[in-house]
Amino acid sequence: MSTSSYSHIFGRSDEQQTLVALLGQNDPITSCIVINGPSGCGKSLLLSTTLNDLERLCNQKWILISCLEGCCSASHSALSSAASKVLFELILQSLRSKYVSHFPISECRCDGAASFMASLCSLLKALAIDKPTSLVIVFDQAEKLRDADPLLLPLIVRLGSLVDEQLQRTGLVAHHSRVVTILVTRSPWEKFSSGTFHLEPVVVPINSYSRDQMTQILHSLQPHDASQARFQRFVDLLLTVCFPVCRNAGELIHLAKINWLAFEEPVVKGLIASDDEWGQWKFAQPTLKRSLSNLYLRQQASNGNSAVRGTITSLELPYFTRFMLIAAFLASYNPREADKKFLVKNLGRHTNRMKRNEKTSEHTKALLLGPRVFPVDRLLAIFHALLRNESEPVPNTSLLISQIASLTALGLLSATSPANAIGGLHTLGASLGSSGFCEVDALANPRYRCMLSLETAKAIAQSVDFDLTAYLTDFSGVC
Repeated sequence: MSTSSYSHIFGRSDEQQTLVALLGQNDPITSCIVINGPSGCGKSLLLSTTLNDLERLCNQKWILISCLEGCCSASHSALSSAASKVLFELILQSLRSKYVSHFPISECRCDGAASFMASLCSLLKALAIDKPTSLVIVFDQAEKLRDADPLLLPLIVRLGSLVDEQLQRTGLVAHHSRVVTILVTRSPWEKFSSGTFHLEPVVVPINSYSRDQMTQILHSLQPHDASQARFQRFVDLLLTVCFPVCRNAGELIHLAKINWLAFEEPVVKGLIASDDEWGQWKFAQPTLKRSLSNLYLRQQASNGNSAVRGTITSLELPYFTRFMLIAAFLASYNPREADKKFLVKNLGRHTNRMKRNEKTSEHTKALLLGPRVFPVDRLLAIFHALLRNESEPVPNTSLLISQIASLTALGLLSATSPANAIGGLHTLGASLGSSGFCEVDALANPRYRCMLSLETAKAIAQSVDFDLTAYLTDFSGVC
């Protein structure tokens, strides 16, 4: 098929041709491809555009998997199998929701690599029921796989050949899908492997955009009402100031959008002539300098996007970290006496007196009062109660405690006890093996407050199929 049928990508035509040649028309040459390059060099744009074209022209399917969401560190072996399970189920559910929605969702749960392979082959049979097709699984931020289960990366590299072997054993080879895995990373492949893989992937390096390529990209974003000559001068000025210190295409495009108004406004107001290059530079220089000092720190114009930002943040959190945030939200907005009512399966009989007290009790909505302080032992108790239906319990490890420190650093939790300023988390990690926490000792049991809004907490809960409002006293009427 001619290359004119594919969408044009500025500065990435050679890499696009290489990718099309490797993937072929439902007949891939290799089963694993590594695309590496620095941040902002167009890796995601190249992949999404090329794979969408292949899906349109050759009916080639593809799904995107975030390794940040599906992987966590395997420094502690107790969490290794749980981390692999999350990634496996994420692959199965993404494939089902995008292409095979009629497939039973119960079949998308797995306990390990063997059940994952069986479920994946069943999905591929349902996908290729009419004719054979290829499935491309893109793993974004694949450098996270280096810290995951040591057996996970070799499995992903050999996934295509393992699927072929599995289907050959079942005798269904005539109509099945070819599987190709693509690892997208900023790290070179040498940091993943030292030549010990049975099948080495094909590496496609992506370099940063040159100044000429970046100029073409910015010229293509010219506003309809802008003068071509003035916009070209603005692009040249912007790249002269910012390109020596930043080659991230996304950041440069963002800088162009926020600085163009400062460059154009003096001309529109009649303060300077349209051909006065020095005057335009003089007016735009303060804004450009501020943008350069705040590089990679995008300031939002208003607070109206807070809910959207919260939703985007929730999609980038690992699986168990989302439940940690949900547990923190419940601990902040539910009274302590409600934990047993919501989180214990068998609560026993309620007397008529208890029922009358529940009906007649007057209480102020916790959501109106704001988040309350809770100790870490209560947070962990709620967290484990929420995950009691998991096939393997999540143990208390330093890795789990480090998630609390990470959420505090992100501003999602707020530390309220002085223990955190003097290493309270290390004390807590050391005391996990003891019989219990000390309620009054701030060093042994530091206190926190959840800073999430209700809308953001609902978005996080929805992403893991958790009904948050059913566990909040303000919505259930339980006090």
